[in-house]
Amino acid sequence: EVSLMIQEIDSPGKINLTLRITGTRSDGMHDIASLFMKLPALEKLTLGIRSEGKGRKDLIRVHGQKIEGRNIIQSVLEIAREKEPHIPSISADIWKQVPPGSGLGAGSGNAAALALWLSKEMSIGFTVEELLKIGSDVPFLFKGVEMSFMIGRGEKVFQKITGVADLFKVVVAVPRWSCPTPFMYERADWFYRKEGWKCSEEEAFEEALVILGSLERRKRVGILPNDFVPVLLATHPGYRLLFEAAENGGASAWGVSGSGSAFFCLFDREEGDFSPLTLLKEAGFVRKILVLE
Repeated sequence: EVSLMIQEIDSPGKINLTLRITGTRSDGMHDIASLFMKLPALEKLTLGIRSEGKGRKDLIRVHGQKIEGRNIIQSVLEIAREKEPHIPSISADIWKQVPPGSGLGAGSGNAAALALWLSKEMSIGFTVEELLKIGSDVPFLFKGVEMSFMIGRGEKVFQKITGVADLFKVVVAVPRWSCPTPFMYERADWFYRKEGWKCSEEEAFEEALVILGSLERRKRVGILPNDFVPVLLATHPGYRLLFEAAENGGASAWGVSGSGSAFFCLFDREEGDFSPLTLLKEAGFVRKILVLE
């Protein structure tokens, strides 16, 4: 049923080392200023061309997690077919590691990985606007940059950063609860309704530069700034246990990715000996731990 042109490719994700909400847009979306760090091989896709046949449709199978409703990669295929109607039917197996609502951009990474494959194998170009329609994180993950300071909805590159991501191992803990992005932004609107947003884009960039400088010098940073942390702590005080585990386990920096739920910590690669896994498991509410080299 499927031809020999089958490839397994890495599907990226991301963590937000910093995240500040800088404003609310007229369309109800929010502007952010955030230091994005790519997780190059968070999940896997197996892609191929389906054998010829009348009415043969794309075949999308998801393994490891149940995805409700429409899969994000269908949007990628629709945009591709608008540009090139004659592309063959595609088979895609998505090997999920990350539950939805984790703030790691895993679904966006699936979409970015497929778009990149289509651009290489079938010469289909995607604009930033098209990628943004699929998902806010897709443009960053499509570009393949290891770290960028992003603004707007998270799609505009303010500055690319190299040489820092390679210094660290990333350990991710996914709690048992989910944090759907629209719901979390509604909660943030309510939480900050009196005092307003804390940072401008410029202030958020200066803050990120200070943190990057400390990480480059291998100085311990501790908890990383994210406007969703106090919002999350109000509902899930268990995050304090994760923060303590990272501190006691010798992490250089730790925080929450996106609007939650995933917690992450950075460990100096040269240290080698770190024992966060036991500490994180002791929290009791962690359903998955990922160690990303």
